[in-house]
Amino acid sequence: MTKFRWTVLMLIIGLSNSSGNLKSQVKIIWYEDLPDCPCKNPDFYEVKLNDGWAKDKGDIKKYHKGATECFRSYPFTKTSIGNSGQQCCFDIQGNLIKSGAGAGTPDKVSTCNGEDKNGQMKLRLLGIYGHYFKDVTPWNKAGNAEDAWKSYNTQWVPNQGLNCN
Repeated sequence: MTKFRWTVLMLIIGLSNSSGNLKSQVKIIWYEDLPDCPCKNPDFYEVKLNDGWAKDKGDIKKYHKGATECFRSYPFTKTSIGNSGQQCCFDIQGNLIKSGAGAGTPDKVSTCNGEDKNGQMKLRLLGIYGHYFKDVTPWNKAGNAEDAWKSYNTQWVPNQGLNCN
């Protein structure tokens, strides 16, 4: 047996004996290409239009308990898994929430298609179906509403912003 065939055979045996499939062996960090969250709520003092951030229309109390407002990035970013987007959530003082239940999380499938004249997000209709199955359903399966974020945020890691304290 040639050295190449032996190496391939050992690789196959090693993968078949591991816990998980080949996909789980290669960790692709899809959210690294998304824009960083602003450290401060982009509309804290006044609504800023066309800044790449739109006020989220989602159920913040359910999915980001403790956040006052959340924003979604636009336009979507082409990542290794599709047309993705960033979600950032802020506390009552307008500061980025970087961890815990209130933190925003990246979206594998973006639902934001810009903002209206009031800064509210316009829905990206093509993204709603994919977002539901690739982002929302895993959150719903992660556990009860109080604890789901603990496991969900290990795969959908909240953005820390750029030089935020």
